[in-house]
This record gives sequence, C-alpha cells and structure tokens, in this order.
Amino acid sequence: MEINSQLIIDRLSQRMDIDRAYLFKYQFLGQDHYHLLLALKHVSGLSPKVLKPIVELCLMDQKNISFELVPIAEMLSKVKVGSLYYSYASLPENAVHQAGSKKNPPLQAKELKSVLEIADEYYQKLLPISAGFLQGAETFGQQGNYQRAVFMLHQSMENHLRFLQLMIDGKANNVHHVNNRIKSLNEHFSILRESLVGKDEEEKKRFRLLDSAFDAVKQNKDLEISAFDASWLYEHCKFVLHTIEQLYLSFMEGLKMGYEKLLAIAEQKVANKNVEVAVGNLAAKETTLSNATTSQFHAFPWPERYEADILHVLAQIRQENNPEQMMLLNYYVSDAHGKGLFHFPAVENEKAEIYLAVIKKKIGHCHFRKIVYGRVTAVVAFMSTDFLATKLDLGSRFSHTIWNESVVVYRRPSYKPTYSVSPVNWHDTLFKTSISWTRNSKLMQDLLGVFAFEGLASPQLAVLFLNQLTSIGLYSYLYLRIGYAPMNVTIADLVDWTCICDKKVKEFFTTRADIEEILNAELLKQMKGRVYELPSQLAQLDMDYFRSKAREITDFFVDLCGQSIRYMELKSEVNFNKH
Repeated sequence: MEINSQLIIDRLSQRMDIDRAYLFKYQFLGQDHYHLLLALKHVSGLSPKVLKPIVELCLMDQKNISFELVPIAEMLSKVKVGSLYYSYASLPENAVHQAGSKKNPPLQAKELKSVLEIADEYYQKLLPISAGFLQGAETFGQQGNYQRAVFMLHQSMENHLRFLQLMIDGKANNVHHVNNRIKSLNEHFSILRESLVGKDEEEKKRFRLLDSAFDAVKQNKDLEISAFDASWLYEHCKFVLHTIEQLYLSFMEGLKMGYEKLLAIAEQKVANKNVEVAVGNLAAKETTLSNATTSQFHAFPWPERYEADILHVLAQIRQENNPEQMMLLNYYVSDAHGKGLFHFPAVENEKAEIYLAVIKKKIGHCHFRKIVYGRVTAVVAFMSTDFLATKLDLGSRFSHTIWNESVVVYRRPSYKPTYSVSPVNWHDTLFKTSISWTRNSKLMQDLLGVFAFEGLASPQLAVLFLNQLTSIGLYSYLYLRIGYAPMNVTIADLVDWTCICDKKVKEFFTTRADIEEILNAELLKQMKGRVYELPSQLAQLDMDYFRSKAREITDFFVDLCGQSIRYMELKSEVNFNKH
C-alpha cells in the first residue's frame, strides 16, 4: 500500500499547527494497518475534537488510514511514563513531520529498553490472571451456572483490555464495563470495536451479556443466560484475548527493532571516535577492569590489533549492565583459539568473536545481545544470580561448565558467591535428553515423510515445514549439546549461540549461492504464528529442491544430536564406574 505522507502533511500544515506527525504500521488480525498520530501545539480555543473534521477532509482520498490528535505535551508525558504505544509511534523511522529544528526522538535507546522491560513485566503478570478466569468460566459452565461463567469471562476480558490501556496510556482506570473500555480505546484502534463486539446485532446483543453478568453479580441479582450464549461468549472471549496479545506482540516487535536501530546508531557514534580515546572515556565514567582481570585477560594470546577493541567491548558491557561477573566462554581470532573449554579450528579471519556469559542480580527483557565494535563481535547471554544458583544446586551441566571451566574476565569486588554446587548426574541427564531426542527425532522424520508425499505441491507450505524442521533440529541440538538456550531470541541468534561449542551449525547456514541466502532467511525467521509472503525466487523452485533441503537439514541435525548422545553415554559410563 502506497501512502503519500508528504501530500498529507502539506494539506494539514496549511490548516493547523502541527508540532510532530508520525505514521506507523501495526498488525491486527493478520493484516497491516496504518495510523497517523498528529501531535498538536497548544492553540487556545481549539480542541482536538474541533480539528477532527479537518483531518478527515485531508485524508479523504487516502484509504485505510486511521488517525488521532493529541496535544504534544500529553503525548510526551505518556512517552515518559512508559507508554508502549506512544513510544513505538514516536520512533524516528515513523516521523513524517517535525516542526522547526526538532530532530531528536522523545526517547533514546536506554529509555526504550526500560519501556520494553516494563511492558514485558506487565504482560507476564497478565497471562496467568486471565487464564485463571477462563478456567473459572469452564468450571462454572460445566456446573450449568452460566451467569457465573459469563462473569468470569468478563473478568478475563476486562483484565486484557486493562492491559491494552496500560500499553497505551502507561496507566489504567477502574472502568469495569468492557463495552466502555473498548469504546475508549477506539480512538487509537478504530477497527477494534467493530472487530470485537460482534458482526451483527444479534452478536452485539450477546456481547453485552458480559457487562450484564458483571452488573448482576455486583448487585446480587439473577440473570438468565442460555448455554448457547455462554458457549459463544467463551469462544469469542478466547478470540479477543488472543487478538489483544497479538496486537501487543506486534508493537513489542516494532519497538524492539526501533530500539536495536537506535542502539546501533549510538554504538556507531562511539565507534567513529579514536579507539584509545573511546576506551579512555569509558574508563573515566566507570572504573576500569580490575588489575587482576586486566592482567588475566592480557595473558591470553590476543593479537595486538584486536586488544583495544576487545577491552572497549568489555568496558561497554560493564558500564551498561553493572554485572556481578563476566565470564569468557570462548573466543575466535585469526591466530589464536580458546583454551579447550570448547573447540574452534584455527582459521584465518580478519575479525574476532568472543562469547560471554554475564551474571546480574536481575535481568529484564534482554536475555541475549550482540555487540559489534571495530573488528570485534561479542555474543552475550545474560543470566541472573538466582538462575545460576538454582542451576548449580540442581547439577545443571551447562552451569557446571561455565562456572568451573570458563575464564572470569570481571568480577565485582563485593560479589563473593558461595553457591551450593551439586555434581552433574550424567545418568539422569542422558535419560532425560534421550527421551527428548526420541520424541524430537520422530517429529523430524515425520516432517521428512511429509516431503515424500506427492500431494505436497506448495512452495509456501514446503518452506513453512522447512522452518519448523530447522527450529526442531536447532533446539534439540542446543538441549543435547549445551543444555541451555537464551530466552526471547530469534532463530538466527540461536545459531550464533551454538558457536560456544563449535561452528558446525553456523557454517551449515552460511550461504554458498544467492538462492540459499534467500532460503536461509526464511528458515531462520521467527514465525510467531504468522505466514509471510514467499519471495518470488523461492516460489518458482521445483519441489525436488525443497525435498533435498529437508533431507539435508534432517541428516545434519540427526548426526549432530547423535554425537551429543554418544558423548553423554560415555560420560554416564565413566561416572557409573567411578561409583
């Protein structure tokens, strides 16, 4: 869909005093929707309601664009209190007009990170509450008490709608009627009301039973509700909850991409400075790595051309995250390799890669991050002290490996851990992982069997199956070989994470032809229940190409996972003989 944003702004600027204008896209019910946010300067005597018809006139020939007007002070206030909606809307890439010399976004990368963490915290609290009300509705429905069942559905939907208001305003009011809540949200999502309250008058009347049931329970009155109406409302409530969650995830994904862009810009500004000056400035703002840490790190065979960049990255991670401890899991440079914790072949390379585990008291939304500075790329997994303590006490093989065999490159002086470290029970580990691999390998073979079916003629469906095949294989390998996969990361990030043990997976997905690059982009895409349009280059391929890829992916991961199982079988035998 092509939108002439400049034409829209030219028309509006002639008729009203706009401070800033943002045009952004979001996903709703699987479709892209465009929304124009107009932030107005304060003009005495003119409210946004008065100006609404003028905006409608300017947008008359621009189809499928909703809009809203808000005073600039109100918008900035909501951004400051952590509104996910306005923070996403005000990203630099969404700006189509800014008055005068105002070029800076309302929030910088560090503040956007805080918004993401707060929104995720609200979301994690929301899910079990709404699920509990849905379970209550099922229980009352089975007992034939449909008034109580519909009341529970009302509570579940109100909880989700309240979350949606928090997502927009940064706070929520105590309005209990879901119809009123939806009406108040309609300004931001014009399609919300027509999509949620029902398609026709009969469905709308049935939807109003939610508020009626709430009033009846509140007033201790009886309300007759049929089993059919209660059943329809139950299914419709699940649809509404899912719709709101998908709307939230759409904004989270968009804001996370905006955050990464701002972060990259900020890092690039630092990278453009002289390396020695940059490292010196970081040292002035934060205490540099301790003498012991620096000495230990310098004892590594780092080529001199990488050393300043590596120290800069370590100092940046320390400054931004205030960790308790930073541990080096592996590294890869042109003429040096790790000490043997994991294995890398010595291959000539102009860049250096380091793999770190960073321990913090608390971690928020970010569990995984890649940092690029100069010729160094750092792949970082964040873990909390509580997580590490629990895993060490349980005898986790991953926590054992990083705790006992990694190299500590930084430890806060006040951090003096006295964790209870239980030995790894290799027999139990082998038993659990073998069960998981038996199940997952059967899934992979079943998917491979689908490709053998002659009725499979859709390249779109074939790529979807290949995506799932890749995901199953990758997660299986991480579980068997490493025992840990970072949370809230993309499939491509997980491929990077496998490099803490070897580069076999990364090299497997390293493209050797243009068509492989296009296909790999689809295989490593995080679907999240969506179906993306297939690139034309893939849509034209013969089905035999996808069949051969399915066999190649299956054989690759089956071989890797088989090696991991055999390794644990050996460890289990050695452990048994010791006892």
